[in-house]
Amino acid sequence: MNRKLITTIIILSIAMLELLAVRQSHINTVNSMTTLHRKIDSNNEKLNMLKIQIERACSPSEIKPILAQIIEVHEKD
Repeated sequence: MNRKLITTIIILSIAMLELLAVRQSHINTVNSMTTLHRKIDSNNEKLNMLKIQIERACSPSEIKPILAQIIEVHEKD
């Protein structure tokens, strides 16, 4: 009787340890995913800022003065 009880306790303990290991693995995976998502969000924000800068640089209000200067330079030649 005692041997069966001890064997059962040992087997249950091993099973619980395995479940804890699987749970910890899941937690580590979620942590890694969260870190990657934060990096992706940060990079997306940087890309959006660059897009805005490009849009401003290519806007007609920015290009017209540059074109006017180019035309003046070519007319002088």
